[in-house]
Amino acid sequence: MKCIVNFRTDKKLNNIMSMRLYNIQLMRYYEEVLAQSARNYAFTGDKKWEQRYQILKPKSDQLLKNAIKIADKKDKEFFLAMDKANLDLVEIETKSLELVNNGQASLAVKLLESDEYERRRKVLRDGLTEQVETTESNELDTSSQSTNIVSDSVKTIIDLERELYEKLRKADVIKEEFLAMITHELKTPLVPIIGYVDILLSQKLGKINDTQKQKLEIIKTSTGFLLKMISDLLDAQKIELGQLAMVKNPHYLSQIIKDVLARMRPDLEHNSVMVTTDLQENISCLCDNTRIEQVLINLISNAMDFCPKNNGKINIKLRLEDNTHAKISIIDNGIGIAKSKLDKIFVKFYQIDTSSTREHGGTGLGLSVCKGIIESHGGKIWAESEKTNNGTQIHILLPILTH
Repeated sequence: MKCIVNFRTDKKLNNIMSMRLYNIQLMRYYEEVLAQSARNYAFTGDKKWEQRYQILKPKSDQLLKNAIKIADKKDKEFFLAMDKANLDLVEIETKSLELVNNGQASLAVKLLESDEYERRRKVLRDGLTEQVETTESNELDTSSQSTNIVSDSVKTIIDLERELYEKLRKADVIKEEFLAMITHELKTPLVPIIGYVDILLSQKLGKINDTQKQKLEIIKTSTGFLLKMISDLLDAQKIELGQLAMVKNPHYLSQIIKDVLARMRPDLEHNSVMVTTDLQENISCLCDNTRIEQVLINLISNAMDFCPKNNGKINIKLRLEDNTHAKISIIDNGIGIAKSKLDKIFVKFYQIDTSSTREHGGTGLGLSVCKGIIESHGGKIWAESEKTNNGTQIHILLPILTH
């Protein structure tokens, strides 16, 4: 959606000082909104704040570049200094966005609350404020209406930005609620389909031949894949809306891992994947064991999918970390992930390989759902990989129960 603002072409607005005042006021507004968007994203993880930051940052940059381009020598020195201060701020804010996307929101908050960040903000904010006051004072005697015109123009763009944001926010909520509803409705008819296929395969309704059995197995596999895809989409939407249900009770994490591996043993054996474990016992966590199982099944399935055929190896570790958190590590000998893509794999719908001939399927929702579940438990999840063809490590930190 594009928003076009037509400002008055009053001669006084074209006055150099008035234009200069207008630009500085607008720069000050953008600095405040960008800083707030970065902070909101760090605190909430809501993608709309990152999107807002990415939309407004180029506008702010271009405003400064245009000001430098048309300024006289004295003004150019000022705008160059402000551009440098802005670049310093953007460097920190961009780093904070990357930290949030990498599951390190607490570090992002710490960065945005640091003395260095506040110092850099103060340089830009104070510089712009001082110039606004100086320019307004110089204009007061010669053009009393110019400041009002400029202020009205800035107020107009601020009001329109706020109105546009509110419309986008409401549309975003409606979209998320609609997707949650439609995915739930899509899931409902699949359950009886799978149930009746199982009944037919059990031959309780009569004998079936080998060809019929083969076709029913295909139906079962396909509907199972579709059900998982719809379930992931439904969970992703509930996470976005903050509506993912959690029933948390004390559980031993080693037992959860053992239960998951017992359920997955047929698939692991079928794919010739050898699993080794190194589990520290008696580490308990207040968690929804069904959701933690969902995360582990997803991560182990991913590792199995990317392991080499007939020689796959997965190592699962559970250790106490700093006496406050449990660390679960799932390490495979698969194809690995390029470092440039590590911070993106937990983003909803992200695919490492987007080519039409990609070998591995999926919707790009699984890891996003895992991230949402782990963060709902007060934990964090991240990936490590030295290089491609050298395996991947997925790590989970969860707060433990202390006695």
